[in-house]
Amino acid sequence: MFSIRKSSTELNEASEPRWHFPSALSPEAHAEWGLYNILEYMGLHEILPPGAGQNRNELRKGIEEYHIAYAIDFEDTDIDTFIARRPDGLAFDKGKKLCVFMEYTRAMDTNEDWAEKKVQEKNYRYSSHLGLVNHLSHREKSGWKASQTNFTSGVRGSLHTNLPYVTGVTRGKEPKHARSHTE
Repeated sequence: MFSIRKSSTELNEASEPRWHFPSALSPEAHAEWGLYNILEYMGLHEILPPGAGQNRNELRKGIEEYHIAYAIDFEDTDIDTFIARRPDGLAFDKGKKLCVFMEYTRAMDTNEDWAEKKVQEKNYRYSSHLGLVNHLSHREKSGWKASQTNFTSGVRGSLHTNLPYVTGVTRGKEPKHARSHTE
């Protein structure tokens, strides 16, 4: 996440970085932002100190209304789980009012359709969250739009073993542990 933030060099009209990555604190630290933080950043919810107001109840009511309005099967007991779910990362463009949920996955070779199933799973996991953000944005006329981008990184398949050099050493003379990772 931090690498993406650091590599994001596109500037807005004020010559400031276009994208803000609030969950990328440093190469070693990552902050998870939940629904309350996301909506507050977009001006769609205000986080008040405990006992200072009923705005969390208003948000819970808004979540229920959204699910009812779009005929999405939802139980009252699901609200806490819904609110607690956090994307792996977030990117915001305040100028264009874009919010991007970012999901990361390691590649796997368990079966041929793994990648397709994983993308479907990730998209399904946050579809109601994105719908809620877009619904509240439309209702409040804030102009924000939410979307999701999925990233898969890592190696799928086997490494080629007929390469003449592995870890900079001629084949057959590399350390045993390096050989075991390529055979």
